[in-house]
Amino acid sequence: MTKTLVLLFIIALTAMMGCKKDKSENIGSVDNRVLINEIFKAGMTGYSSGISGKSLIKSGESSYPINVSITSTMQGPEGGTIQVLGNITGTMSIDDETGSFLGGTLLLGLTESISDYAFICNGQKYTMNGAPNLSLTGTFTVQPDGASFGTASGMHFGGGVQVTGPEYDQTINMDITIILNTTGTGGTVSGTIGGEQVNYTF
Repeated sequence: MTKTLVLLFIIALTAMMGCKKDKSENIGSVDNRVLINEIFKAGMTGYSSGISGKSLIKSGESSYPINVSITSTMQGPEGGTIQVLGNITGTMSIDDETGSFLGGTLLLGLTESISDYAFICNGQKYTMNGAPNLSLTGTFTVQPDGASFGTASGMHFGGGVQVTGPEYDQTINMDITIILNTTGTGGTVSGTIGGEQVNYTF
């Protein structure tokens, strides 16, 4: 079950990374989707490292409460870090007789602290710091097949970042919601970033 959940988030991450850039959603020369992708990657890295190698369901129990502490640091592609702290909670259920997975709910409550995290956007190097940090909350209803989600499973990012680069220095506030498709792949991104509306599918 743990491997399945990690795989689902890797699939979602891959889909986000594959998004094409849209110049209409740029602030100056920084692409909104690049910022969202870097923040999303850190959150999912924290999730994956937090449950890696841990059994979420104990044998012999039909319902198991989950409470996993997360402490993870993601290195920036060009230097710096994003530290992810928080908890994943929820409940997973199995059939007492067959041992089959019946589904469950996972709740994410994470904080991302960004320190000199550097990345490349449009061929230029930019550095991102928390202003002061970002919060990531999410609700995921996992279906019995372990490979799909219930309606409205997704996450929310809120907070601010300061981004500096060539002739660029801005504090960008964001309020972003990512809803995953029930199939477990793809979804929608909506909200505001830097005061601009963002709305696209991945």
